[in-house]
Amino acid sequence: MKLFLILYLILINLFGFAVMGIDKRRAIRHRWRVPERVLFGTAFFFGSIGILTGMYVFRHKTRHLSFRLGIPAILALQLLLVGALFFWNERRLDQPSLAVEQELSRIEELDDATIQSFVSYENLITSNPAADSPGEDAAKAAALFFQHFQYHIHNEKIDGDTAEVSATLTNIDMYALAQDLCREILKRSVSIFSTPMTTADYYQLLCDTLSENSYDEVVTTAWFHLTRQEQGWTVLVDDELEDALVGGFISYMNDPYILPAKTVLGVHLDALTALDAAGWKDYLNLNDVFSTYNETYAAQIDDAFSSLLADSYDWEILTCHEDDDHADADIRITGPDMAAAVHTYREALLSYASTGKSIRDDPVAQSNETARLLLETLKNTTGTHTTDLSLSFSNNGKTWEISLAEDFTNALMGDLSAALTEFDDTDAENALQ
Repeated sequence: MKLFLILYLILINLFGFAVMGIDKRRAIRHRWRVPERVLFGTAFFFGSIGILTGMYVFRHKTRHLSFRLGIPAILALQLLLVGALFFWNERRLDQPSLAVEQELSRIEELDDATIQSFVSYENLITSNPAADSPGEDAAKAAALFFQHFQYHIHNEKIDGDTAEVSATLTNIDMYALAQDLCREILKRSVSIFSTPMTTADYYQLLCDTLSENSYDEVVTTAWFHLTRQEQGWTVLVDDELEDALVGGFISYMNDPYILPAKTVLGVHLDALTALDAAGWKDYLNLNDVFSTYNETYAAQIDDAFSSLLADSYDWEILTCHEDDDHADADIRITGPDMAAAVHTYREALLSYASTGKSIRDDPVAQSNETARLLLETLKNTTGTHTTDLSLSFSNNGKTWEISLAEDFTNALMGDLSAALTEFDDTDAENALQ
């Protein structure tokens, strides 16, 4: 801005000096003249020095009273105006509100230093990501983060070498943003096969969250504390001020209750929804889950059972109540109907046992046939079974800590333990002997 003003003053006065010379030359040659309103207009727009210098260098218009008095008067008024502005600016430079304005204007302009400060907020995210450079993602996130930022300085109080300045800040709804971002971070952290997030990952996630959602504007008040030093007033930056500049976003991100217990529980339950058959097999570490000990069919049985889990899994939160740092929930888990599958398998075994083939078969052939029947049963099972569970969990001071025990795993597997217990109570095995 200063450079622009200096260039303007140089050019307008050079123009004024030149136009006076041109007008003088045209007067000598009795040619078309430069209108006086152009000369006075040039002087009025801070070209008075050029016009006045041209008057006496080219001895032009010096006999015209309007120029002899008018141009110096314009110059005098302009010098008075510049002096007043300079005096006002000097007084303004000694005001703490100017130091605050300079800090806030950096956020509006989003210069490199502001973006670096944005990246350096150690509490901006809830975890400690792997160290790396956030690169362009941080700049994009900062631009979106402060897209509606505005400020208005209200009052200042000076007490010796200290001062306090209040300002209202307009930001997007940081509470809503923190909720959305914490939810996305939680989704990644509870993903079955998640990997540690890097700093770049966090800023990319922040970018995506800001891009995919719209937020209302919220006005908050920030208090700036300053101290007078040799170079002028200096803003004292602390955690409280940094949080105020971002509309409380840092506090919201570190609020252990920012996400309701029901939301956190839902994210944990939903983490299994995206698993395919191979994912379920890895998640439950299925390895001959029915203990067939059959080299031919054991792996195929595990695959078939994993497909059943992937096709049937569903969940519902029936109730969820918070009481300070404790929560109780009732949930309903849907899995394969293993009771029906075991019943069908038992009937198939009994049918096989009633044939002469079962008597003639050696132990290996019997094992292959019983395993084959189990595989066939699992492939033809289509029904589902629901299991209601009660959960109790607590807030560990960072978030709601969800622990899903063996009864949850059993519910995922269609209450397999009860189905196997019923199977063991029958005489199916004895029928083969």
